[in-house]
Amino acid sequence: MTLEDAAARLRLMLRQVEAMETDDFGSLGPLVFARGFVRNYARLLGLAPEALLARMEGAPAEPTAVSPAAAAQPHSWLTSPWLILLLLGLLLLVGLPVALYWWLNSEAGGKPEALVPPQTQSRPPPIAVPAPVAEPTDAIPPVVEGAAAPVPVAPSTPAPESPVTPAQDEAGAPEAPAISGVLHLEFSDEAWVEIKDATDRTLYRQLNRPGSSVDVAGQPPFDVVIGNAAHARVTYNGRPIDLKPFIAVTVARFTLEE
Repeated sequence: MTLEDAAARLRLMLRQVEAMETDDFGSLGPLVFARGFVRNYARLLGLAPEALLARMEGAPAEPTAVSPAAAAQPHSWLTSPWLILLLLGLLLLVGLPVALYWWLNSEAGGKPEALVPPQTQSRPPPIAVPAPVAEPTDAIPPVVEGAAAPVPVAPSTPAPESPVTPAQDEAGAPEAPAISGVLHLEFSDEAWVEIKDATDRTLYRQLNRPGSSVDVAGQPPFDVVIGNAAHARVTYNGRPIDLKPFIAVTVARFTLEE
């Protein structure tokens, strides 16, 4: 076989075949290409390529031990950080509305705390104008035999009772307040009320039941405190009073002049 035949069958240039024949492997280019050319040329000639490759410059003295690569650990989808982030996002998306709904319902279900009146003072009844007492009819006293005839006594008209107030003078007699203003209060829910007159005297202090109403009369100006005021209606001398501007949280505090 001529060099030209070998070059044609290897599909190489003639100079590359001549370089292999003269052991000029450096002119074949990179070592990887040179070893490939030698291996193909040896197979074409029916020779064992390993002995020829071992003679080439740069060939390893001993075959390199190749250890199998460690098998990759199986990847569990449960430990994926993206899955953990997705689960946390779903938990926040579902948990926040549920917590907000529970909190709003617990706030709405709580009843406003009613003011508790002090226990150190008694609760005076509301001042009201007493109804006139009907005069008793004349009656003839019975005559008893053997007894002297009784002397007829003209019946006296009892004086109307004075309204009960917490303030009394030194002699123990109640003071008669001057009345020039009347407050009318109606309650659709439980509410506590305290009313004081111009002398800072307590006219009314009481916890009122739903559906009840009360009239309080006295000398203005009146200092008024109403707990749970949203469920109370007030009129003063027949004029309705708007409580909304005076309500702080659930308690209304205001003063009524003449």
